[in-house]
Amino acid sequence: MKTIDWQEIVATSHLDTVIAVRKLLEQKEYDEAQEALDELQNAMANAERRALNSQLTRLMMHLLKWRYQADKRSTSWVRTIVNARREIRDLRKYTPSFTGDYIENVWQESFDDAIAEAKAEMNLSRKDKFEPAALTWEEVFDDEYLL
Repeated sequence: MKTIDWQEIVATSHLDTVIAVRKLLEQKEYDEAQEALDELQNAMANAERRALNSQLTRLMMHLLKWRYQADKRSTSWVRTIVNARREIRDLRKYTPSFTGDYIENVWQESFDDAIAEAKAEMNLSRKDKFEPAALTWEEVFDDEYLL
């Protein structure tokens, strides 16, 4: 009989989940512990996917601004580009499922989100036409951006 709402506790605190699982294991409540671990694994995987998607969107948004607001380029933008690339590299290093294929699968959604965020940062209304050309892998991950 399920006594704990694992989805809720996992959403609240991964540490509290681990402590609860430890207690279950000490009590030899293996099925309940397994259910908790499954929920924790799913939550952690989702958090990592959200982190990668967020960094990719942030990176693409700054590259769009770089492309379309050349007169406003700053060292802050350069640092953001470098930082987002490093965060993505680190996420890929520690999460082997974040392959090039995975990134290609989320590319368009991240690009669409980046367009929306770039429009907001550039103070363009939703009615303003802003249809940037697609970003390439090289632009996003390889090209150097300097002032």
